[in-house]
Amino acid sequence: MTDHFPATVPVLVAGGGVTGLSAAVFLARFGVPPLVVERRAVPATDPRARALNPRTVELYRMVGLEEAVLATRSPVAEHTVVAHAETLVGPELMRLPNRLGPDTEGLSPCGWAAIDQNQLEPLLRADAVAAGADVRDHTEVVAVVDGPAGVEVTVRDHDTGTEHRVVAEHLVAADGAHSPVRAMLGIPHDGPGTIARKINVYFEADLDEPLAGRKIVALTLRNAAVHGFLTSIDGVRRWRFAISLRPEEGAAEFTEARCVELLKAAIGVDVPVVVDRISGSPWEIRGQSARRMRVGRVLVAGDAAHTMPPVGTFGVATGVQDAFNLAWKIGLHHGGLAGPGLLDTYETERLPVAQETTRLTVDRYELVNGKPGNPRESAARQRMMMFGHTYPEGAFVPEAAVVPGALEDPDHPSGAPGSRAPHVPLERDGTPLSTVDLLDVVPVLFAGPAGAGWAEAAAEVARASGVPVRCHHVGRDVVDVTGRFTEVYGIAEDGAVLVRPDGFVAWRTTGAAADRVATLAEVVDRVLFR
Repeated sequence: MTDHFPATVPVLVAGGGVTGLSAAVFLARFGVPPLVVERRAVPATDPRARALNPRTVELYRMVGLEEAVLATRSPVAEHTVVAHAETLVGPELMRLPNRLGPDTEGLSPCGWAAIDQNQLEPLLRADAVAAGADVRDHTEVVAVVDGPAGVEVTVRDHDTGTEHRVVAEHLVAADGAHSPVRAMLGIPHDGPGTIARKINVYFEADLDEPLAGRKIVALTLRNAAVHGFLTSIDGVRRWRFAISLRPEEGAAEFTEARCVELLKAAIGVDVPVVVDRISGSPWEIRGQSARRMRVGRVLVAGDAAHTMPPVGTFGVATGVQDAFNLAWKIGLHHGGLAGPGLLDTYETERLPVAQETTRLTVDRYELVNGKPGNPRESAARQRMMMFGHTYPEGAFVPEAAVVPGALEDPDHPSGAPGSRAPHVPLERDGTPLSTVDLLDVVPVLFAGPAGAGWAEAAAEVARASGVPVRCHHVGRDVVDVTGRFTEVYGIAEDGAVLVRPDGFVAWRTTGAAADRVATLAEVVDRVLFR
């Protein structure tokens, strides 16, 4: 690592957490390895998020990281219980459906990945660096001036105390819930804001008897003496209890002696506990989303754009999807394959998703903490949000019959533009694969079984426009295992569907077009804002 900072870079990413490092991985995949600056001196060691949902794993699969992600197992990989009770030994008042259950089977080639956030970040960092990204620790953005020729970014190296001026064509603000970059841009928030303040107590104890065989992911405990949630660090004897603070309370009031009392009140029986450490300052559970996710050449992503309660892994999932959305658009624009208007669709597409997901997670957090409600209805809504969110407008050719921005039932996908391209099992030369596996760094055209002319049209459009549209003829170069491809995508046997690099449908035709070349050329120009 060198102390030298480049004077200019195509993309600078502020923040080296999951969203920022994912953005670096994805940008490198699209030919634009960025400079990443992270204000922490050392990586985080707290597990925080403990799993990735199947849609998130799909995105890592697209860049070749699925195998490494699945091979890195959380110590609580086999734990399933998320519940609410008065004490650990008391009866459960509510249990939520298994977070890693079979409820997504058939919807994706991927399943849940039980990996802790502090395990995921090193994987992402290593992959980004190997692909050419420049990652600098203990360095942060301290000033931003956006202009027509680029973003002038001042970064401070905390190891040397020096400041450097870097001009980037685009700046990705992924610098966390208290994002300094977002504050510099003056972007306000909407939503309830701070829902709870917590202090973390890390301790060791043998809780086998109080748990009575339960493998907990998170157990919310609330009684007259204490309110908080318990999680396992190592799956055996090390625990974290996040205690809710009253408005007037601060960290200084949580001495070791008091924390031991509160732990025993939460457990419900007198078992030996050894406090390892108590966090030095409270942390907040927040529910809010920014009003903007793009200001000029600055794109805001992850917790910097939307802060959610820690339920359902949606905080990480939404940030990773932000990162992929902006990466393919920046990549194609920087590669000369798309016009500047394509980048406008980042906010158009992702902001409504951020707002809806924030509402969902706030409602679910309140349900977990005792608010009346139906946990199965909440789980169904969560499942729809995972796979069924649609974009109201953006980088696709809309259809009049489609309700923009609606949540789809993932069991009955429409295959319509603006929605996630459904997973369909396929085979090539006897090898099983998914439609997801055929996505590329450029748009991919799937032609129906009788759509032989679409491959030639794609080749002609590529020659004329310079956009290398890939074409897969379902029934010829790939076999439709279930025979349902045309039904799922809502096209005729001689129809076609264009899918974006992020796995969203850009356009479809239910049947053969009179002039396939002219039709496809116009569609590609519209989708890429050429």
